[in-house]
Amino acid sequence: MKRPARLLARMLATGAVSLLLSVPALADPAAASRYYEDGLKRFEAQDVAGAIIQLKNALQQDRNMLAAHLLLARAYLSDGDVGPAEVEFREALRLGVSRAEVAVPMARIYLLQGKPAVLLQSIPAEGLPAGVRLDVLTLRGVAHAALGQRAEAERSFAEARALDPASPVPLAAEVPMLIGRGDLARARQLAEQAVEHGPEYAMAFNARASVAHATGELATALMDYERAIALDPALIDAAVARAGILVDLGRDDEARAALAAIGAGPIEPRVSYLLALLADRQGKRAEAARHLAEAGGLVDALPAEWVAGHEQLLMVGALAHHAGRQLEKAKKYLETTVSRYPNNLGARKLLASVYLDMSDYARATGMLEHVLRLQPEDPQALQLLGRVNLAQRRYGKASELLEKAAQGGDVGAQAALGFSRLGGGDTAAAIESLQAVFDKTPGDFVVANALANTLMRQGEGKAALAVALRAAEAAPGNPAVLNLLGAIQVASGNPVEGRKAYAAALASDANFMPARLNMARLDVAEGRLDEARRTYAAMLKQNRNDTVAMYESGMLEQGVGNIGEAIRWFEKAVAERPRDPRFGVALVKARAAAGDKAGALDAAKALAPQWGSDLLVLATLAEAQIDIGDNKAARQTLREMTVLAEYDVSRLVSIGYLQLRAANPSGASYAAQKALQGRPGDEAAMVLETEAALADPGVEPATIDGLVAALRKEHPASASGLRLAGDLAVRRKRLAEAAQLYRDAFELQPSFDVLQRRASVAVLQGEPKSAVPVLRRWLEEKRGEEASVREMLAELWMRDGNWKAAREEYEKLVAEGRAGANVLNNLANVLLVQGEGDPVRLAEQALALEPGNVGIADTLGWALAQAGRFDEAMRHLRDARLRAPEDPEIRWHLGYVLAKLGRAQEARAELQFALKASPAASWAGEARKLLEQLG
Repeated sequence: MKRPARLLARMLATGAVSLLLSVPALADPAAASRYYEDGLKRFEAQDVAGAIIQLKNALQQDRNMLAAHLLLARAYLSDGDVGPAEVEFREALRLGVSRAEVAVPMARIYLLQGKPAVLLQSIPAEGLPAGVRLDVLTLRGVAHAALGQRAEAERSFAEARALDPASPVPLAAEVPMLIGRGDLARARQLAEQAVEHGPEYAMAFNARASVAHATGELATALMDYERAIALDPALIDAAVARAGILVDLGRDDEARAALAAIGAGPIEPRVSYLLALLADRQGKRAEAARHLAEAGGLVDALPAEWVAGHEQLLMVGALAHHAGRQLEKAKKYLETTVSRYPNNLGARKLLASVYLDMSDYARATGMLEHVLRLQPEDPQALQLLGRVNLAQRRYGKASELLEKAAQGGDVGAQAALGFSRLGGGDTAAAIESLQAVFDKTPGDFVVANALANTLMRQGEGKAALAVALRAAEAAPGNPAVLNLLGAIQVASGNPVEGRKAYAAALASDANFMPARLNMARLDVAEGRLDEARRTYAAMLKQNRNDTVAMYESGMLEQGVGNIGEAIRWFEKAVAERPRDPRFGVALVKARAAAGDKAGALDAAKALAPQWGSDLLVLATLAEAQIDIGDNKAARQTLREMTVLAEYDVSRLVSIGYLQLRAANPSGASYAAQKALQGRPGDEAAMVLETEAALADPGVEPATIDGLVAALRKEHPASASGLRLAGDLAVRRKRLAEAAQLYRDAFELQPSFDVLQRRASVAVLQGEPKSAVPVLRRWLEEKRGEEASVREMLAELWMRDGNWKAAREEYEKLVAEGRAGANVLNNLANVLLVQGEGDPVRLAEQALALEPGNVGIADTLGWALAQAGRFDEAMRHLRDARLRAPEDPEIRWHLGYVLAKLGRAQEARAELQFALKASPAASWAGEARKLLEQLG
């Protein structure tokens, strides 16, 4: 009986297997269809989980149901489950689905997995319908961009746009690549086109928001991110970016709400990181640590290959682990970031700090030198590299780097609380922290250097000197500390003691270059120019390629007015080390000082591509663009600078004033408002905001009143508040009130700016002579700006009709070698009025200094006309007319010359225009008489 039982068991087992294998044959297509339709409805209703269940049910009924495989793949992809999605798409392909149905989602999967090379290899665009081909070409463009293949990416995006110029898809997709390479103007153009062509396309608004975000236009970015989220609530990148802006703006409650909305779905590591920042801001250290650990853990749990394709996630992982002092894990993410995204300078600096903590000085140095090649003035990189050199006892190099880092007042992210506070702009708290550290370790050069320099910048010279002296006692014979002592002594007005300190540093180390250079600079300051020249010559004899000696020689010669010689030295330094921005910037400024505006711009343009994110280089470029009259280009440069400056108040204020020079008051206002976000109530930023409003004709007077009132309330002892109130009174033609406000401001804080305003109001009141005494007193008291004040005094005499006194002041400037183009031009005009001297020669000299200056060309033309040299006069006056056709005096001068040359018809046209535009001018009577003679 046992044998049949075993046989029965085998038969039952065989039957069970047979039944299982026969399911397809017993498939219920109707049931499968019902499940599929229900799954489709659920998918369309965004019930993705329910859709997945029903589609699996459909496939249990019919495993070969192609539609169910395809929709299930899309549902998985919608849910972020890319692995199962890829399996289902491949199964759909095996079952015969058209490649056009899966090409786009498969390409997206490869991008999500961080496999752009696989996408390019396996998803060609050829043979696909036009609409699908457009999407595939767009995604291939994204893949090329991810691999750094810029030309191929541009070609792919261009092919996509050519298929349908009205499609927003390739336009929006190209924007991130353009932002990444710094082409913000093109990025903005494409983003605007994407929104125009796709008003309901979420990615278009996300692209435009990204451009605004990159250019610091945070309010605009927020609006566009919100629009993108409204159009596609699943667009997590937009949601995270919006939350990040809210965090940056300090709108913490809104940021938490935004993050909570994102957190309703799968936990996002970027969300955890932002929550950590919010918790840390509230002083909730334990909560911040928990969120950081969560962020790091979430990134760790993701597939490494996928994370490698997402720069933000790599940085979240690195920052989270670095904050938790898990340096090995942080290093892993940072090394991947640097490898995949070599332009991420923040990652390079953080990795360098990790290497420094691990005593891997060689790799730290390599990382930081790469950053400094791109951003030579980066204070954080300079400080880190200084620490690396200090750790290796390379005092000279460390001193050079740390002094340079301290000059900007932003020493970057440091472990010590004092450095972090100083970097954040909280100077008072920084000094308190640094002082506490210094009291414990007075021989620590890094702390002593930062504390002493910070105190000097705050005007606390005695305290700075006390720090330097104590540091020298604590570290006797240390050349870096002695050099610091020398610099503080000199800055405190003790050059003799400074020289002693430099000499002691050189006695300790004869090759300590910072002290040697400081000694030479002191020689220059004290007028020992030959001694300084000998020092630089000795340096060049020792090393004929010593660019520092070339640079210092150039600075010396420029300081004594030998501009041509200075340019020669700077050109040599640039030729020797073209990648050092100090030399390039010096060359730009020297050429500008020589009146070679085009040459200055050429030199600035040569610098910019190498240091596109260096604020000093960009400021130099913007100034050159403004000087040449290209305000449009300058504004674009300044927009980039506003983004790069982040919330650094002093830098933003400087950028704002450059915006005013570029005739962009709205840009200046934005820079001021951003600065005030970083430091509410800052006087310099409030002053800039008010000046920008005064310069903007579109700003309502009530708004300006409010800004002036707010400034005077916040800073009641501010001379700037009185000055701006005076400016507002001038605008309203309340000249007596303005004159009193300027007097009060001047008494509170004498300044050249207010002096100019006092003189200007005197002119507006018709009493130019009344300002003469205050200008003379300024000159007698030797308060500086002597050449400018003397020039102003001469102009007051001109306006008063005292040509003899004006001529005396101008000729003093010429005799002293302080005559610029404006002085020479005005003196030429004085001589024309007096009918004496050689105005032509002076006007020619002025025009040589400022070629293309319309006013000077007119002066020269008129001087030549008065000398009877009409043909020569014609050339200059025609040039002036073409440059300024609305200027009636130029038209009068040209009409006069044309008449003298017998060209009556042309002369009549010019004279008629001049008289119509300015019928009451001083020359109008003579012009009418000439017009009558012409008939």
